[in-house]
Amino acid sequence: MIRELSFLKSNEFSGPFRPTRGHDNDITLCDDDLKDISTGPGVYIILSEDKTKFVYPNGMNSIIYIGQAKNLRRRLREHLRHLNDLIDHEIYYLREHIERCPRYQYMRFHGARVITFNCLKRTQTAKELESIILLKFYEKYRSIPVGNGARSFSLDK
Repeated sequence: MIRELSFLKSNEFSGPFRPTRGHDNDITLCDDDLKDISTGPGVYIILSEDKTKFVYPNGMNSIIYIGQAKNLRRRLREHLRHLNDLIDHEIYYLREHIERCPRYQYMRFHGARVITFNCLKRTQTAKELESIILLKFYEKYRSIPVGNGARSFSLDK
């Protein structure tokens, strides 16, 4: 397993927990073609491409953002479009999309490596899987990733 994802290793999960079986894709958002990414539901984790580690209350990790989607390929294309908009039109983008800007600033300056996990068929939703992964990250680092907003995390299971 990728070192940055070691917080997902755990024996305390009952039932199917998708990430323990490994990731489905490992790509660079700006360089790789997204055709191999599933159009189904899943979770994606964006890490700094240049191995920059962000300081959290209980350690350091290169994860920028953890997200979920009903269609992974479409959602990653949206991220790529927003990132390119920021690079091409920084002033306009800052004014119009200030709430999303931090995650794209991190991606702009540190790159965006993306790890995807497809949901298990009929046994979990993308939102459930995202909540589990965010909770595991929070338990390990006592914070959510730098690019996630406070609304993306809930202790409710």
